[in-house]
Amino acid sequence: MRQFRDGDVPDQTGRTAVVTGATGGLGLRVSEVLAAHGARVLLGSRNPDRGAKALQAVAAAATGAAPELVALDLASLDSVRAAAARVRALTGDRLDLLVNNAGVMAPPLTLTVDGFESQWATNVLGPAVLSWLLLPAIEAVPGSRVVFVSSTAHSSARFDESLLRADVRGDNYRGFEIYERTKLADLLLSHDLESYFLRTGSASLSVAAHPGFTSTGIVRAGFAGLPVVLRPIANWGGSALGQPVAIGALPILYAATAAEVAGDDYFGPRGLGGLRGYPARAKRSRESLNDDLGRTLVRVIEELTGVVSGT
Repeated sequence: MRQFRDGDVPDQTGRTAVVTGATGGLGLRVSEVLAAHGARVLLGSRNPDRGAKALQAVAAAATGAAPELVALDLASLDSVRAAAARVRALTGDRLDLLVNNAGVMAPPLTLTVDGFESQWATNVLGPAVLSWLLLPAIEAVPGSRVVFVSSTAHSSARFDESLLRADVRGDNYRGFEIYERTKLADLLLSHDLESYFLRTGSASLSVAAHPGFTSTGIVRAGFAGLPVVLRPIANWGGSALGQPVAIGALPILYAATAAEVAGDDYFGPRGLGGLRGYPARAKRSRESLNDDLGRTLVRVIEELTGVVSGT
């Protein structure tokens, strides 16, 4: 695979993209690059102040239509429903790209307003519901894409329906283990959505990417779950060894825009065990392609959220 850089992003003029977690880190970088190549970017933002600053940054980079903020808290189903409705209204039910980037990693145990463990809510339930509610707008555009952002951490994860339900309740909470399972779930959702596109003859694609070990806020926040004596070492290591956000965002941008991408593809950094470097095809676990587990995941999410996938 060629060495893909920001300048290799194809012209995005006339395309509309939704990026979640767009107020900082990878989401902000992806939004800026898409806008710089002509896309109209709708920035999913939970925090109004951070959203306003991000909007200024993306507007400064934009060469096409002005970016817009969409209030979105993935940990609240009401917020997800309202955001999906707003996106459909703003786009006239024509959406070219959805980047499910937002996420949290190993925070202290927290239950959301809907009673769900926060990682499952933010990393999986919210993105699933947002994607499903936006399907009419996505499928209306030939060549549209949905990108799920996963992690190398997915490779050691396993779960069944019983463990999934326990996780969502916050039972026997172990932050990093749950993070790993949510990242496996993101790959399963991406695979299930691509299977749906194939069954229905849709011209849309569902793909996935991961940023490797990139120095972002989610990594630093995740270190808060470590024992106190280890946090300074972890923070130093994250800063010293983590690659810049501009490089970590490239696999996501490749998955979102490169012409040679096919459905169910998965991309990440090419070097050091998938932790650093320019984009390449990433290794994924056999579990992440398990159709039965994917359908179980979808069924449970439908039951928990009251939103039918349509897939």
